[in-house]
Amino acid sequence: MQTLSPPTTPPSTNTNEHKCSVCKKIFKNKAGLTRHNTVIRKYNTLREGLPVVPTSLTELFKNDLIYFIHRRLPNGFKNAGKKMVSIPCSESQFHAIFENHIHFYSKKSGVYKCWFRGKEGEEKLNQIFGNTDWGIKYYNQNQMTFVVLTDNHILHQKTETNPLALATIKKASSAVKPKKSFSKYKYGEIVIEWKRKRDKDAIGNICSAGFIYFHFFTKQAYII
Repeated sequence: MQTLSPPTTPPSTNTNEHKCSVCKKIFKNKAGLTRHNTVIRKYNTLREGLPVVPTSLTELFKNDLIYFIHRRLPNGFKNAGKKMVSIPCSESQFHAIFENHIHFYSKKSGVYKCWFRGKEGEEKLNQIFGNTDWGIKYYNQNQMTFVVLTDNHILHQKTETNPLALATIKKASSAVKPKKSFSKYKYGEIVIEWKRKRDKDAIGNICSAGFIYFHFFTKQAYII
């Protein structure tokens, strides 16, 4: 399988601004942005000594991830909002799935991060999971709950005439963004992290395990 290089930051339309399109960090000049992209490529290389996960196991684990994401897509307009999914995952497995999309790594804490936002982010995740419905769960009465990256899934039922139902649809279709003070995660993006959790008992025994975290917002809508 051909190894793809992580996407580099496209040039800004403002010739005086050099901004990373993924993490939004601004650099004083083009050289700074180039160095940034060089470092990002290193983050996407599996650390020496870690085992390579077979492709067949990676595909099975992707299905597990979709299952747990769907568990956090509840029915009901009042249940929409900030969600978090946490699943045990090895560092090698995280790399096998999100290689070429890792945009942050801390050598001190061992934390990796990926950001996906907008239509481009949605398409990348569709490709990663091999499933366009990874972030959508369908319910009865033409309703659906989805991970908010774009508002393309917000549609109105043309045949609906019940005033109460129409009011509910209107409320659901209004993009009410949560206040920034409520969360460090932004509405309209999904942040995927990997980090190791450790536990120490009374006599000093230490055990640890890797976990993958998904941070996102959900919304419900009616389908035409």
